[in-house]
Amino acid sequence: MGIWDLPASEKDAVELLQGYGIIPNERTCKNSHKMKLYFGKQIFWKCNIEECNQHLGVRTGTWFKGSRISFVTAVHFIYCWCKELTSIKFCAEELGIADKTVIDWNNYMRWICALEMDEEERKQIGDEGLIVEIDESLFVKRKNNTGRVLPQQWVFGEICRETKETFLVTVPNRRRRYPHGKNLRKYQGRKHYLFGLLERIQDK
Repeated sequence: MGIWDLPASEKDAVELLQGYGIIPNERTCKNSHKMKLYFGKQIFWKCNIEECNQHLGVRTGTWFKGSRISFVTAVHFIYCWCKELTSIKFCAEELGIADKTVIDWNNYMRWICALEMDEEERKQIGDEGLIVEIDESLFVKRKNNTGRVLPQQWVFGEICRETKETFLVTVPNRRRRYPHGKNLRKYQGRKHYLFGLLERIQDK
């Protein structure tokens, strides 16, 4: 996916996100009736059964809940994040996003990637004669206590210089004993629903 492939309308952006399972393709109301998605000044799901007539915001139950930026802006931010173009200055000038929102979304994207790496199948990384770099980071630390409420999480990570294999693990606190030596492992596993879109962008 290139920059010219990015959606220009809210409808196109929502349909793109639906294609990757980030926004559901179908919803049912509380009475189990199938709802229809409507596009206008507001985007919402509606049950057309007369005695029901329930409405549901398109962001409800998705990771867009609580976010006020448009879907077009969100997709453009995700694209720029994959290209490492999400500095506060760049996002303010090119995407029109407020400083605290940029910080919040950068942290959220990093948190999603950390969770993706912290899953299921593992294999050893590093070996004799190879150099493994080690670091730790606190993810989702918000400046001035502003932005969307997200959990703070310490992440311990390692990367082999020669093979580029990586290892990430979330830890409850910095006092926990970190894995080392023969226990260096790479986390692989299920794909977070956002990763299909990220991979398509990175393939360009």
